[in-house]
Amino acid sequence: MKKTICILISLVMILSAFTITANASNDISITSDWKILTVENPTVQQEFAVTRLQEVIKDSTGFELPAVTNAGGGNYIAIDSALAYNAGEEPPAENGYIIRAKDGNIYISGTGIRGTIQGVYRFLAEFLGYRVYTKTIIMVDEMSSILVPADTDISYTPFFEYTCTDWESPRYIEYAVANGITGGPYVNIPDSMGGTVNYLGRVCHTLTESICSRDTYFGTHPEYFAYRNGKRVDKQLCLTNSDVVDLVKNEVLELLATGHNPDASLQIISLTQADNQEYCTCENCVAFEKAHGNVRSATMINFVNQVADVVKEAGYDNVVIDTFAYQYTRKAPTGIVPRDNVCVRLCPIECCFAHTLDDKNCASNVAFMKDLVDWKNICNRLYIWDYTNNFSHTCTVFPNFGVLQRNVQVFVENNVKGVYESGNYYMYACDSEFGELRAYLLSKLMQNPYLDYDKTMDEFLAAYYGKGWMNIRKAIDMYTDKAGDVLGHLRISYLPKDSLQLSNRQVKIIDRYWEAAYNEAETDMHRENIYRSELSWRYYKADTGKGEFSSLNSARFDEMQKLYDDLITHGVTTLNERHLHDILDCPVARYVKPNQWYQFEEGTAATQAKITWGQAQENSPLNSIRDLLYRIMNWIWGMFI
Repeated sequence: MKKTICILISLVMILSAFTITANASNDISITSDWKILTVENPTVQQEFAVTRLQEVIKDSTGFELPAVTNAGGGNYIAIDSALAYNAGEEPPAENGYIIRAKDGNIYISGTGIRGTIQGVYRFLAEFLGYRVYTKTIIMVDEMSSILVPADTDISYTPFFEYTCTDWESPRYIEYAVANGITGGPYVNIPDSMGGTVNYLGRVCHTLTESICSRDTYFGTHPEYFAYRNGKRVDKQLCLTNSDVVDLVKNEVLELLATGHNPDASLQIISLTQADNQEYCTCENCVAFEKAHGNVRSATMINFVNQVADVVKEAGYDNVVIDTFAYQYTRKAPTGIVPRDNVCVRLCPIECCFAHTLDDKNCASNVAFMKDLVDWKNICNRLYIWDYTNNFSHTCTVFPNFGVLQRNVQVFVENNVKGVYESGNYYMYACDSEFGELRAYLLSKLMQNPYLDYDKTMDEFLAAYYGKGWMNIRKAIDMYTDKAGDVLGHLRISYLPKDSLQLSNRQVKIIDRYWEAAYNEAETDMHRENIYRSELSWRYYKADTGKGEFSSLNSARFDEMQKLYDDLITHGVTTLNERHLHDILDCPVARYVKPNQWYQFEEGTAATQAKITWGQAQENSPLNSIRDLLYRIMNWIWGMFI
């Protein structure tokens, strides 16, 4: 039975996402007379690991296991004991760990600043069923003793040095630590809990914004900025201007003088292009690019290399200079390579997310894979800025669940060292889909890209949606199977009609899945989670004129108004990234599709014309005929389910 620490629910759960086969006859049974063996003069990380181990064991079993430096002949769980290792055995790589049953005792030993802590959390997940599914749903098995197979021997090395996502729950410290998130800026894990790989200053689009700011320099030094169509513009920098290089060197050194942490495992400074296409076309920039593969990344790599050299010469050995391979800088240059202390973040923004990145039948992904391999061949520290959200129509279903695991595996298999899973960072204002599910899956995949994906998803669905979770899984599977436009491609800015291709019969089937899930739910929390996630399904139907939003249904206007009101009630104040700061307020919501809700303002002629049209439609003498046809079609669709 599961014991929920933050929210009172209980359900039988499948066991750990990291499966170990247990031989019951050879289990080690941890009981109330055990101790936790710690080292003399522990570090703050070791102290936290011991305390967290004690806390969760008490939550699960009621046992209060004392921490000692001498077990006195009794059984123990040892933290960072030298006895954990066999003769001649090397410890795991930095921030790795081992969990080992040996001579009737349990050993958890790690390396680096977070290895031991991660080893403890793995032990808790593996043998006590400890799960942090969301910032509020934290669960652990209720147990009378803790059974650990006597042949347990787990070894783990992190797949990435940096893992981060901007979805909601990973911003919370316990969630981040339990699920292996290591990177900022959205969470700042204390050093005592393993710390965070942080950026100094802004994390992206820094050049002309926070570094060599247009507001500071364009008025007096326009030559610092991009040359376009015969004049200087303040949208990007001129990267071959030596004065710009010197200025940025000084600004970076100033940033380090005030923010450098010599004890951090890694700190990053972002020197990344502004988010536009206004790159410099001056004679020097064009000439340098032509000499290095005729690609625009050449000037950027040359630029950041010069800054990286100064940082290294100043003795900042744990600092890396970061830049983008993004849009016009995505292709790797020739004849120049990034310095060892330069990180390149490659961005697959143009890719298809209905196909895995290594799908050889998807042209946009084939092009990306070539760029990935080219960068891998010249770059010592390659990161990925991935995309996991529909940024233009965030409230609708984004059916990318079929590619999440393989894409992270592709990163691992191409020597990527860090992953940032960009998503609905504005979920506080636009939470109507599967945000918590996607956040959990992405976090666990960055922790272990080769986990049992279906099992991990099912565990989450059961905890989050309750008894009827299998119906939602069926809906997700159908979304995944029908993802994309008529050619099977899925982009991060698609209209709902291009995100899913569903027949009326399939719409009816999915309607029944959602209805069954809600009817089977046994708690208010589960019903609320189902209702919120179903908003994305209703949004899709509303924007595509399917189901109850069919043009044959005279009640569609009421359904549209109800959808709009439900979104507002559930705290949805924006529908996409573009309108993040525009509060949703549509005076004609009942008469237009959701993707048009931002096009009408109170008091305009267009708004009044739409209201007049809508009222005429609501009172049309043809509605009785339309309704009859709608009922007949519903009956026909229902016959074939």
